[in-house]
Amino acid sequence: MSIFTIFMAFLVLFVVGLTWFFVYYFNNPVIDNPDGIAKVVGNCGDTMEIGLKIRDGKVLDSHHWTNGCSFSKHCVETAATLARAKTIEEVKSINMVTIMDEVGQLPETHLHCAQLAEVTLQRSVENYLARQQPPVGNDTKS
Repeated sequence: MSIFTIFMAFLVLFVVGLTWFFVYYFNNPVIDNPDGIAKVVGNCGDTMEIGLKIRDGKVLDSHHWTNGCSFSKHCVETAATLARAKTIEEVKSINMVTIMDEVGQLPETHLHCAQLAEVTLQRSVENYLARQQPPVGNDTKS
């Protein structure tokens, strides 16, 4: 193999990786000032994040992120997508089984990816609901 061939192979891999990066991030932009957001680290070390934009009790948009494997990516993406256009009550009913039904068969060693996606989604809903509560202890007395 010549140096030119090695350089060209590296260049092709670099361009493919860069293309994937831009396609992934342009199709999944981060929501500025989400109404509900959660970042959860699982026992496996994977981190997932889901942000929700909510109006009138309905999820308008969502974003997701993970540093985990392809199974984690697919599960968190599915959880965030399932939440879109649903009411808060409907989102609360999304669980790991709902996610796995959409994702398809997961290896037994990666079932925790669907569970982590469920926990992340539900914590983003909890974050939203907590922001809706009036602050405690701010009673003003005359």
